Amino acid sequence: MKPIHFLLPAALIALTGCAGDNVTGRALATGETFTGSSSAALFGGDALSLESSKGTKCTGRGMGSEAIGSSVAVITCDDGRAGSVVFLDGPGQSVGTGVLGDDKVTFTIAK
Repeated sequence: MKPIHFLLPAALIALTGCAGDNVTGRALATGETFTGSSSAALFGGDALSLESSKGTKCTGRGMGSEAIGSSVAVITCDDGRAGSVVFLDGPGQSVGTGVLGDDKVTFTIAK
């Protein structure tokens, strides 16, 4: 049997492999772009963390139904903007549209 200290680094690599930027988005009127991270689906209140091309930081929480394949993320930003995005869940990505502040936005979450 292998000592646990040999298995621990492999487990940490597997867990951190899911972290990283898997969210991209764009505000349609201004062209502002967003990148960030989330779990592959926003069902059950998973967190969403974004940063815009203007340096704005935004966070969100998703809630939805895996059974019907959709979720809604409520997003707030440190510049005072807030809004929501409806995501449809597909096999390789979730795609969402909504409003953030006064602008329409689109987001994609890669799985």
